[in-house]
Amino acid sequence: MEPFPCYSRLAPESRRLVDTHAEAVRLQSGAELFGQGDRCAQVLFLGEGSVRVFRLHESGQEITLYFLGPGEQCNVNLNSAFTGTPAIGSAVADGPISGYLFPAEIVKQIYTAERDYQHYIFALFAKRLECMAGLVEDVRFKKLDDRLREWLHAQNTPRIPITHEKLAAHLGSSREVISRLLKELEHHGVVTLHRGMIELL
Repeated sequence: MEPFPCYSRLAPESRRLVDTHAEAVRLQSGAELFGQGDRCAQVLFLGEGSVRVFRLHESGQEITLYFLGPGEQCNVNLNSAFTGTPAIGSAVADGPISGYLFPAEIVKQIYTAERDYQHYIFALFAKRLECMAGLVEDVRFKKLDDRLREWLHAQNTPRIPITHEKLAAHLGSSREVISRLLKELEHHGVVTLHRGMIELL
């Protein structure tokens, strides 16, 4: 647990709780951590890898809310675990991941006792709130083709391994619309499309 924020500053009793109840987990890409509507009984501390958190609409379309990185916890997971309410989104492993699972009650005990951990949680919520505000702003004020270009360039690599369907899920659109926009970009010499791969020119 050493890589996680606050661990070294926990009081001895809180550290014993962490060491006693930590359940090491390793999951493959695509594994679901929890689904939208689930009531989370455990909280994940992500050690390695990336987790995609997304919202599913009744139409079947998805939109990515945020990605969870190493040393972080998921706000949707925390909120459901702390309040006993259904999760407002789903979380899946975006590649192989490893970390630790804890019973929700243990995490709540540590949160109540440890000020540093409280600050860590509030910092996470502030980060996600800023992310959500940016998402709302993008969806409301930016055209989809501009958002698509920005997303492609934000990957910082000329070869992006992704399907049109998954890219549509990130941007909250349909595969058909994203495929049409990508074809337009290819026509203008911006990208070359391969099976399961987008190459920036």
